[in-house]
Amino acid sequence: MASCKLGHVYIVPTVLTKPPKSKYAICVCPLNGFFVWINSQKRPHGKDQMPLSAGCHPLVTKDCFLDLSRVVQHPGFELDEAKEFDRISGDFASAIVNMIADGLFLMPSVHSDVIFENLAAL
Repeated sequence: MASCKLGHVYIVPTVLTKPPKSKYAICVCPLNGFFVWINSQKRPHGKDQMPLSAGCHPLVTKDCFLDLSRVVQHPGFELDEAKEFDRISGDFASAIVNMIADGLFLMPSVHSDVIFENLAAL
């Protein structure tokens, strides 16, 4: 799988974590290969962490956080191994768009603007 679909959730085995492991990631820009990660805990800096409730997507079985402090671009070999799952709901996409509209602290606006435009179209 060299490409991704907007708003779909993927499980991506990645070397971008220490130690390497599989991450839940939402494709937020197929053109640029931008993803945001779903984490079980807030990032240590605590900024731009959107709380997610269990059940907001079929893969999210416990309360966790969407990391909107940065985008991730997975290497092609990781995307080749990724597993694709259902797209996030319209309500989920709207919640992300609303959080971006309220202002993010760490994510560069060049990235948040792209995510905003893409997810607002869902």
